[in-house]
This record gives sequence, C-alpha cells and structure tokens, in this order.
Amino acid sequence: MRTDGTPAFAKASVGRKVPVNPKLVIVGGSLATGKSTISTLIAQRTGIARVSLDEIKEALFDLVGYRDRAWSKEIGRVAFPAFRDCIELHLQRGDSVIADATFLWVSDADWIHAFSEKYGVEIVQVWLTADPQVARQRMIVRSQTTRHPGHNDALESVMDEFDARFFNKTFIPLPLRAWTIVVDTTNLDAVDNDSIISHVIASGAKQSHEGIASDAASQ
Repeated sequence: MRTDGTPAFAKASVGRKVPVNPKLVIVGGSLATGKSTISTLIAQRTGIARVSLDEIKEALFDLVGYRDRAWSKEIGRVAFPAFRDCIELHLQRGDSVIADATFLWVSDADWIHAFSEKYGVEIVQVWLTADPQVARQRMIVRSQTTRHPGHNDALESVMDEFDARFFNKTFIPLPLRAWTIVVDTTNLDAVDNDSIISHVIASGAKQSHEGIASDAASQ
C-alpha cells in the first residue's frame, strides 16, 4: 500500500495487474552481466522505480567533469551514499524499488537487511551471472561504444585490473534473506524474461539464501 492509500501494483507478463507488497528488488552481478538491461526490463514490465549506481555516477561525471581512473573511483565513493539514500526515499514512501549495482561485497547485505527490517519490505534478489570471457568481451565493446567516458574503463591498464578482480572467477549471490533467482546471461537473447518478472512479482514468505560473495568467491 502506498502512503496515499492506493495499492501498489505490478504488471504480470500476461498483461494482468496484480497487487504486490512493497519490495526491494536487488539486481546484482559482476561486470557486464546485463544488470542495466535486466533491471530496466523489470522496471518497464512492473512499473517499479529503478535506481542505478552507474547512472548516478554518470550524472556526477556530467556535473563535475571526469579525468582519470582514480577520479572515477572517487566519484563512485561519493555516488554510493546517494544510491542508498535514493533507495531509502522510495522505501520511506511505501513504494517498491529496484536497486541496480554489482553488490559483490558481503557488507552490502547489512544495509539491505536493515532497510528491509526498518520498512517492512520483502527482498527479492535477481542475481546475474555469465561466462567471464563473454562478460569481458562485452565490457570491451561497451567501453569503446556506449559506456560513459567518465568511467575510464576503456584503457588497457584497466582491463588488466578487471581481469585480476572480475574476469577470472564467477561470483555467487549475496547471502540475503530473500527470494533469489540466479539468471545465466551468457546469451542475453536466451534469457527467460517472463520467468524473471514472475519471480519479482511473486508473493510469499521470505526465503533464506546462504552464500559468500567477495573477490575470492568461486575461484
């Protein structure tokens, strides 16, 4: 129920609107696994507001400029509190919200659980994974084409860093008390979008998922 007394609705794939309780929808995964694509799809199909960490960073790049990789990392540090605050603004109003970021660090589970408990919202996790070499190639293509230049991730030195941190392993989902679905996005055209939407709008008791997500995950 929204704060103005009207029920929140999500649109099912068949076009029928069904009422849902407020949800915090986590769309996470390593680099270039399709988070923006999938989170945007969920937002379009359900009407749930979407908050993207990358898009907040890019807005800051446009406001204050961009320089080098170190600058990009500092902008990321500044953007993250705004990312969390924007998520909380939606939850404060009794609205569902989609949070789009990598969510690779176990510490993220702490503030996500805190929000869930504070606002009484269900957590839904859509975890994206892909063959690391496929994701690497996607990263190269987008950094040279559609990626905001402020990220400074088109440099060869940056790819060396990413190879060591991200593209030599597969990450597992955050250990959240959440409904969790793991989606293989190696072939984005083969992803069952209807299944993802059904997962997001499904109601029911929270389920626990145990796992470890860190730089050392699934070597």
